[in-house]
Amino acid sequence: MSAAPAPLPTTAAAGEDALPPARRRLAAGVVAGAAGAVLLLAGQAWLFNALAWVNREPLANPEWGINYSCNYAEYLLLEDPTRGLGPVPDDRPGRVQWCADTFARLLDVTGARHVRLSVEWDQVEPREAAFDFALVDALLATAEAKGAAVLLTIGIKAQRHPEYYIPAWAREGTELPEGATVTEDELLRVRALRMVDTVARHVAPSPAIVAWGADNEPFVPSGRANHWRIGEDFVAEEVRIFREADARGRPVIVNQAQHTLWDRYEQQRDWILAHADGLAISFYPRRNHTILGWDLVVPIPELAPVHPNYAAHAREAREAGRTYWITELQAEPWADRDMHLISPQSPSPNLGPGDFDGVVTYARRTGATRVYLWGAEWWLYQQERYGDARWVEMGRELLAGE
Repeated sequence: MSAAPAPLPTTAAAGEDALPPARRRLAAGVVAGAAGAVLLLAGQAWLFNALAWVNREPLANPEWGINYSCNYAEYLLLEDPTRGLGPVPDDRPGRVQWCADTFARLLDVTGARHVRLSVEWDQVEPREAAFDFALVDALLATAEAKGAAVLLTIGIKAQRHPEYYIPAWAREGTELPEGATVTEDELLRVRALRMVDTVARHVAPSPAIVAWGADNEPFVPSGRANHWRIGEDFVAEEVRIFREADARGRPVIVNQAQHTLWDRYEQQRDWILAHADGLAISFYPRRNHTILGWDLVVPIPELAPVHPNYAAHAREAREAGRTYWITELQAEPWADRDMHLISPQSPSPNLGPGDFDGVVTYARRTGATRVYLWGAEWWLYQQERYGDARWVEMGRELLAGE
């Protein structure tokens, strides 16, 4: 009887036998080298961020304030679809008093002593040459009564949606295509400068105003309004108007927004430092991004290679004899859903109470001497709608310097 044949080698064994020792060592070396390269890159990225300005710059102690928009307060407190409440008209009786009372309540609950307000063109000049100063006068009077100092922004662009508050009559006869520098339209330019001059001269006597804002992010293309922007020559005219209208010589601030190094900014920053008394920025540290199908909240200041060095910009401003402020610091979620639906039971992953201190730390490391928090109206909404006073309490503690 013949012997049984030897068993065939397994696939693994056959593969090992088929690969010569020298080639096995080469393959192992390639794998080890690739792993080492990945670890080295990860280590370099960690070190780069650890040494970046957001983790290394000293912590400044700026003055803290808030932004206030009556439109946004109305949207949150009066136009709540979760309670069956629809839009409220801007010409309703009692609106001016409601806006001023809500502003007063917000100042009371937060203790804010610095506030940024915007004059909306369609509110202050609803018909050509027919000015209505009731709202701006009421807000300035409220600030004065509460001891709050106002940075007042006047121009074509203002806080919050839709940013460009151009009244319908001022659009007549103009051409404002997608991506336009709107102030290149001569008719709109003349109308807008007349409005800025009239408003500035009217409010200049107010002791509540401590600084002027020449438009709101004038050089940033608006994603809400056809990617329009405002020209440098127009902003220069606004700066001139404020200085002529203001016998007290209060500073003129121009603000900008730059989230990554790819945003156009350097030329405009140099222009601001040359023409205004102060440079300001909008700073939103936590952004939503979808990467490979995953929805992520990215703390963009930690991405040192692509994030602007705000601390260096602050030093440039000081060296030029200019102030450096943050006119919008994210203090509410940057949400992809209706803000009414964010609650203690359904929080936003973008920004929660536990993230507040981190955002504040980023702002302190910029070296800004004044910071206006963005979202105080939403804090009030959370307290009044959901009984969640955490946001108001955090804001009050910060504004009090605690």
